[in-house]
Amino acid sequence: MPELAKLSGNYWVEVSGWGLDASFFVEKTDLYWGQGGDKKVCLRHSVLEGAILFVRLLSLEEVGSTLPVAYRVEEMKAMGSNGLSEMTLQQLHPRKKVPLSGELASYALDNVRRKSTCEPNENSEQMETEEVLQ
Repeated sequence: MPELAKLSGNYWVEVSGWGLDASFFVEKTDLYWGQGGDKKVCLRHSVLEGAILFVRLLSLEEVGSTLPVAYRVEEMKAMGSNGLSEMTLQQLHPRKKVPLSGELASYALDNVRRKSTCEPNENSEQMETEEVLQ
């Protein structure tokens, strides 16, 4: 932990996620935010590298006023004698669905109107018969 003391910012946060024992945990700790943008936390719970954790900034004025942000555990050091594991986090960002060649991600309104009947098509009846026989 001595190298964490050199980082530029500490923030009191709540970290939640699923531990190695497949149980959900919530833990309050410090988030160390380095000058290069590196973010690290030390947790009592063990998680896998690549695990998703949710980090929520805790404010003394308004408890519960901030939303959690998703992070991936990029690197994890072995648990030390103090019972804490140091983890380097990488923030996750939502994916944006970009339409291909100007098409929408969902059916166009006229396609929905054509498919408004709930009758199965020929292929689905054939598949159901084949599934039952197998």
